[in-house]
Amino acid sequence: MARPSLFRSRPPVAAALLAAVTTLAACSSGATTEAGDGQAAASPAGKEIQIGLLAPLTGGSASDGKGMQQGAELAIKQLNERGGVGGYTFKLKSVDVQGQSNDAVTKGVQTLIDDPEIKAVVTGYASTSNFEIDEFAAAEKVYLIGGNTAQTQAIIEKDPAKYPTVWSVTPNYDAYGVEPVTLALKWADQGLWKPRSKSVFLVRSDNPYSEGIADGLVKEFQGKGWKVAGQEKVPFGAVNDWGTVISKIRAADPDFIVNTDYQVANEASFMQQFLQNPTKSLVFMQYGPNQPQFFELTKQKADGVLFNNLAGLVPSADYAPAAQLQKDWQAAYGTTEVDPQGVLTYVETMIYAEALRKVGDPDDAKAIGAAIGAGDSEQSSGRIAFDPATHLAKQGDDYVPLQSFQFQDEKKVLIAPEKYTSGTFRLPPWMS
Repeated sequence: MARPSLFRSRPPVAAALLAAVTTLAACSSGATTEAGDGQAAASPAGKEIQIGLLAPLTGGSASDGKGMQQGAELAIKQLNERGGVGGYTFKLKSVDVQGQSNDAVTKGVQTLIDDPEIKAVVTGYASTSNFEIDEFAAAEKVYLIGGNTAQTQAIIEKDPAKYPTVWSVTPNYDAYGVEPVTLALKWADQGLWKPRSKSVFLVRSDNPYSEGIADGLVKEFQGKGWKVAGQEKVPFGAVNDWGTVISKIRAADPDFIVNTDYQVANEASFMQQFLQNPTKSLVFMQYGPNQPQFFELTKQKADGVLFNNLAGLVPSADYAPAAQLQKDWQAAYGTTEVDPQGVLTYVETMIYAEALRKVGDPDDAKAIGAAIGAGDSEQSSGRIAFDPATHLAKQGDDYVPLQSFQFQDEKKVLIAPEKYTSGTFRLPPWMS
């Protein structure tokens, strides 16, 4: 049964475009397209469009890759069940970038570029540097990406006109380097915890994502008068033994511990080993605890861990696009824990489908890219509108919010922003 669309266009929109837009019927959250919309008389009925997926389906980030695939598959299934878009149905072609090596990503990118049936490519993330953006732009292939936005911005802002088909549904990562500090100081001011020495210890992984966020946090902590008690860098990839790093943390005995190694298994093993003899420190972990696998590995040992996320599901029962995707995800995969990478590829696929509906011709990649860039819609990850200077989604509580969480009583509790909160910060069990 069709439901009213959750894809709401916002002004300004060209009058001609408004005239061409018909109301969408949505059976899920975010941008969706009505079954058999019948608006494009010139569209050849029954044609199939392939959407490419770049994802780490094997290797240390395979859990992320699984989520990416699930999100794209769910979106395509829903679009096809409604009769497709303008006479076109969709099929997913997944390519494994394995451990995100340049060779694996390059091979995957070339596979998708060389396939004339691939009209768009979606991903949560593929390489660690996003070098593939240049390849897709040169091939005039639509590319919707989520991760490593600092790298996306650095590539695109030099000449945005060179990248008309490349857009990121995730905002700038600058907030990652600020918000944990802001919240820590807020809790101290509120008397919810008492820093003993105003000191922080940072652990980072040897990759641009981890390094950029760690650098931002160092700058922010120091700018607030805190002392960096120590820093350690671990190799990018699997880390099973955290003994040396944790012994240095124990020697420093900081008030706040940050680990920006985003790989789920790494952060889970860090937490398990830290809790064998914990310091009286708050622990913040970048990204990993968002993945259901983190809790599966840690269970009650996760309680007290702080983490955040940009572009994941907005977990508010009052926010219709997110509530609908959560319902659809449970029906498809048997869980209400919507994978954050799946949110990205779901949203990307729906945004592409809406742009195709407006343009009508899947081979007109530049026009589709322009339609994507001009879009402004409510999605399950928040309101998606793009910055034309960087091609990143806009960030903020009224756009894509940075969500901060804490595990409490074996549940993920949203503690910021206030607009969406489901609970408040509490001292972790190893400090109470």
